[in-house]
Amino acid sequence: MSILSDTFNMMKKDLVLEFRTRETLFAMGLFSFAAVLIFSSLFNLIENITLEAQYTISTAAMWFIVTFTIMLGLNSMFSRETQKNSIYSLLSLPVKPQAIFLAKLFYLLVIVGVVEIFAFIVAIVFLNISIQGSLLLFIFVLIFGTLDLAVAGCVVSLLTIYAKSKTLAIPILFFPLILPSIIIAADATRNLTFYYDPTAVITNALILFLHAVIISVLTLLLVEDLISE
Repeated sequence: MSILSDTFNMMKKDLVLEFRTRETLFAMGLFSFAAVLIFSSLFNLIENITLEAQYTISTAAMWFIVTFTIMLGLNSMFSRETQKNSIYSLLSLPVKPQAIFLAKLFYLLVIVGVVEIFAFIVAIVFLNISIQGSLLLFIFVLIFGTLDLAVAGCVVSLLTIYAKSKTLAIPILFFPLILPSIIIAADATRNLTFYYDPTAVITNALILFLHAVIISVLTLLLVEDLISE
């Protein structure tokens, strides 16, 4: 079987199991909703806040929510395999390690995408965010930023697959890797919501995309060593 068909079959299996239980989706959706409400309440407590400051905080809050939503998904990426000791069965299958990585990446992107649609609708309503620039550019920034964070998350999940304390190991490895991406994504989103400089937005979006591609290529080359015990 080809890598693409192996990737699709494994991703389909994970998605079927996730949408059957909806445990991770529920946790991610509940967190994103609660986080938006908390930031919205903070704005009501701050007096005489300028519009620029509100948009700056709002866009940073949006990517804060996306980041921690992805972190919630990382804990469940290999949880079924490790909890049931079926990770060795997965590795013994006649599939390439690259297919396992891509399947987990697409699985994470799908569930994060579902939660993001819900979270950004809530954020636009409660955080009073409006897009001053191109909506298409906003979608590209959102897609590339999420892709960058998801790729980094998958790498961290592979590195911690055998860790005894994943709750501690994931943040230690994840945050240093994605901190520049969060800053770039937040700056691009703020640009689109408060003032509009399409050149700067496109540049930031391309940086996010190239960062995701570089990490993906390096991971695909080294995934066999990362996933082996």
